[in-house]
Amino acid sequence: MSNAFGERFRIVTFGESHGPAVGVVVDGCPAGVPFGPEDLDAALARDVPDRLVGTPRREPNRAEVLSGVFEGATLGTPVAIVVRNEDARSRDYEARREVPRPGHGDLTWRQRYGRADWRGGGRASGRECVARLAAGALAAKVLDAVGVHVAGRVTEMAGVRVRSAADYARAQARVLEVAREGDSTGGLVRVTADGLPAGLGDPVFDKLHAVLGHALLSIGGVKSFEVGLGRRHARRRGSESNDPYELDAEGEVRTRGNRCGGVQGGISNGMRLVVDVAVKPTPSIPRAQESVDLEAREPAEVAASGRFDLNFAPRVAVVAEAMTAVCLVDRLVCAGEVHPLRLDASPLLRRRAGVAPDGGEPVR
Repeated sequence: MSNAFGERFRIVTFGESHGPAVGVVVDGCPAGVPFGPEDLDAALARDVPDRLVGTPRREPNRAEVLSGVFEGATLGTPVAIVVRNEDARSRDYEARREVPRPGHGDLTWRQRYGRADWRGGGRASGRECVARLAAGALAAKVLDAVGVHVAGRVTEMAGVRVRSAADYARAQARVLEVAREGDSTGGLVRVTADGLPAGLGDPVFDKLHAVLGHALLSIGGVKSFEVGLGRRHARRRGSESNDPYELDAEGEVRTRGNRCGGVQGGISNGMRLVVDVAVKPTPSIPRAQESVDLEAREPAEVAASGRFDLNFAPRVAVVAEAMTAVCLVDRLVCAGEVHPLRLDASPLLRRRAGVAPDGGEPVR
C-alpha cells in the first residue's frame, strides 16, 4: 500500500478514521524552518472550514510533535506529528459492516486486501486528510521563507458558481436544499501558487503538472485534474491556446496571458500556477441505496446514519492547498532551489534576499 508521497521532501501518513490517532512523518525537511504549535493549530483548525455543510464530527485536533523540531525550528531530522481521534463513533457503522456503500471504497478495499476497516471507512475517510494538513503546515513554512504562496478555494458548489461571498451563500443554500432530499452534492476547487521560480519539473514523466496531478488526485473524492485552461484547450485553435512571449519591465521574457496555467513543457515558467480539481458528491447519503450483504450473499439496502459532509468541496480546497504546498517544496528541493539540509543555504531564498550565491556581495 502506498502511504507515502514525494521524492526528497517526503511524507508518510498513518492512522484510520476510528483508530487511536492519525499522523504524518515528514522526511527531508531542511533544518532551520520556523515551526511552532501555532502553525499546526492554524492549519488543523481548517479541517472542517464550513460547519454548515461539513461533517458534524467535532474533533479538537490537538497535534503533538514527537520529533524533528527543537526551540521553534526544524532540526533536519524526520518530523513526526500525531493527532489523536477523540470524537469517533464506531457504533454508527456496526449494523452495516457487511454492506458496502455505493461510491465508497468499502468493497474495493476488501477485494484488494481481503479485509477492510468498516469503522468510518478507515483510511478511505476524510479524516486521513488531517495528516496532510499537518504536513502542509510545515511545507507552507518552507514556501513562506522563499516567497511562494499557495491558496485553495471553492469555485463551484452544488452547481452554483462561486465568485463572491454572496455566491457562496447561495451555494450553501443549494447544498442544504439537496440534503433535505437525502442526497449530496459536489463541486470544483482551484489552487493557485504565486512566486514560483521558472524551472521546476522535468520534461518527460515527472512533469510538474503530472506530479501535482498525483498529489491532488490522491485526495479522497477528487475525480479530475486540470492545469490552466485544461480541457478547454481541446476546442481551441493553436493561436487561441498558446501564450505569446513578451519582455517585461525588467527585460525578462514572460508570457502574455496564462492559458498554460504556469506550466509549459512540464516545467514552471514563473507565472502563476493555476490548477483545478473536480470533487464528487459525498457517497455516504441517508437516502437508501442498493447494495449487497457480503455475509448473507443477498441484495440489501444501505442508508448512511453516521456523521458525513453534505458537500466536501470546502474541505478538499484546504487539503488541495496543503498537498500542493508539499508537492512544490519537493520539486524545489529536487531542482536545487531549496537546500536539502539547511534552509538558510537555499539558493532561492538567497536570491530573493539579494544575497550572492557564495554569500559575498549583495545581488544588484
